Amino acid sequence: MAEPYFQFKKFRVYHSAGGFKVGTDGVLLGAWAPVKDGDRVLDIGTGTGIISLMVAQRAKVSVDMIEINPIAASQAKRNVMCSPFSDMMVYNEDVAEFVKRGKQYDFVVCNPPFFSHSQPSKDVSIRLAKHTVTLKPADLFKHVGQLLKPEGRFAVIFPQTEYDVFFNSAKAEGFFAKQVVNVFPQPDYPLIRLMVCFSKEKDTEPKKTEFLIEKSAERHDYSDEYKELTKDYFLRF
Repeated sequence: MAEPYFQFKKFRVYHSAGGFKVGTDGVLLGAWAPVKDGDRVLDIGTGTGIISLMVAQRAKVSVDMIEINPIAASQAKRNVMCSPFSDMMVYNEDVAEFVKRGKQYDFVVCNPPFFSHSQPSKDVSIRLAKHTVTLKPADLFKHVGQLLKPEGRFAVIFPQTEYDVFFNSAKAEGFFAKQVVNVFPQPDYPLIRLMVCFSKEKDTEPKKTEFLIEKSAERHDYSDEYKELTKDYFLRF
């Protein structure tokens, strides 16, 4: 049987190992994360490396990637080496240990494990990928605060059910929302995800927008805004 992979326009992502699969959350965050040319970027919990690869495709950035799961880290390294962006570094480490390296970044991005209200999987790889077993929001913001330059930015995606946990954790570490995108699956459906860019610069109210993935209940009937966001990545667009 052929090894499963997801083919993008400029790179391929193998995702057969480590409990991580190419999914909508990673694609949305990778396509949206507001990086700038020249940014030094850190991807915490990189999984397959999809977010880092997407960011590297659209901006002239240097990227480091952290992944605690050795199987997933190995696959991320393979995905990087097979891509046009093979100068990115993958570290098989816990973020708490990585902090001790003393590195500083302009931009940190994370699609975190956030199913804190459900029963953890018996599979270790899946548990590390999907549950707040090793990376709770409070710890995440603490570590990000240590890794960001004073003017740095932090982009993250999380479910609406985790709103209070993430925003309270951000406030406790001195972070303020700069941009908030409310993600809806289809018209007349409730909010399912938020994409938020935080920084420690306090100023005006954050810029808030709404984003629709599909414009109808018909499968793969994607909205114009979803097509626009992902057109440089997906073969279908």
